[in-house]
Amino acid sequence: MSLRLVALIITSNNYLNVKAQRMKLNQFIAALSFVGLNTFSSTGLAQTFPYDSVEAGERAIKFAPGIISTDAHFEINAVFNKAGDNVLFARCNDAFTECTMLESEYKNGSWQPATKLPFSGGYLEADPYYSPDEKYVYFVSKRPTDKLTKEANSVNLWRTQKINGQWQSPEYLPKLSSDSNDLYPSFADNGDLYFPSFRNNQRLMYLAKATKDGFEQPKALPSALLGKEASVGDSVVLANGKTLILSMRRSDSLGKGDLYVSHYINGQWTVAKSLGDKVNTADHEFTPIVSPDGKYLFFTRIENGRGNIYQIALSALL
Repeated sequence: MSLRLVALIITSNNYLNVKAQRMKLNQFIAALSFVGLNTFSSTGLAQTFPYDSVEAGERAIKFAPGIISTDAHFEINAVFNKAGDNVLFARCNDAFTECTMLESEYKNGSWQPATKLPFSGGYLEADPYYSPDEKYVYFVSKRPTDKLTKEANSVNLWRTQKINGQWQSPEYLPKLSSDSNDLYPSFADNGDLYFPSFRNNQRLMYLAKATKDGFEQPKALPSALLGKEASVGDSVVLANGKTLILSMRRSDSLGKGDLYVSHYINGQWTVAKSLGDKVNTADHEFTPIVSPDGKYLFFTRIENGRGNIYQIALSALL
């Protein structure tokens, strides 16, 4: 919907005075800015991607049912390359003790059956996410951090890259990892890395600011942004670095875990608010990721003992 059309709709509402009309339009524009919806070209037409869906414009739907989202497996965290024609995700066993990362390509008008990433398997490893330049894929794993350990005691941060079409051996990131679970890495466009961590007997969001040759020491974001008695899990930062979509369990959650949003305004993170019942249900919603064009929210919903990947347009949540 163009801003011109929004303005016409607002004007047609006779009960609004001019001041209220302007406020509503400004709020709508601000909301678009917060979530990074850069989907409109100079001609007013949205660029199309393989994951585009008319149905997802109004409600949450399964992504690529029967191919990516299946009733036979437990699928989580779908992340796309910038072209939108390749998706990385993980499939886990029912006990959630082992996850393997896979990829699927969009060819001949459909998503292809997923294949295992050659470096993944045998451990709990998941949460792939591209660095802003797409040089690296960051992920988490319980694979051994040294030659003496069969399996790490906690989930740690790793990365890998593809050179000349070949995936390289994963690299452990000790300066970012801790002796507790470190989860779900995601990047702002400026290279800053955000991730949840259970270190120091807390469950908080952490920020590792980018430097020329790596990252600064990770620092916890204020716990106040999570709200009261919140238990944070897999959460993602949007490209602008000013919006977090958080997977949490809180007293106002509809189910075992819901999705919330916090914005960085005037130097402070707002207290996270629920994304509402178009996303959240009596089941468990987690692993949020936003598509590279900033148009869709992808997330996992656990239902009937299985995890399926869903998508919904962010504009439906405004």
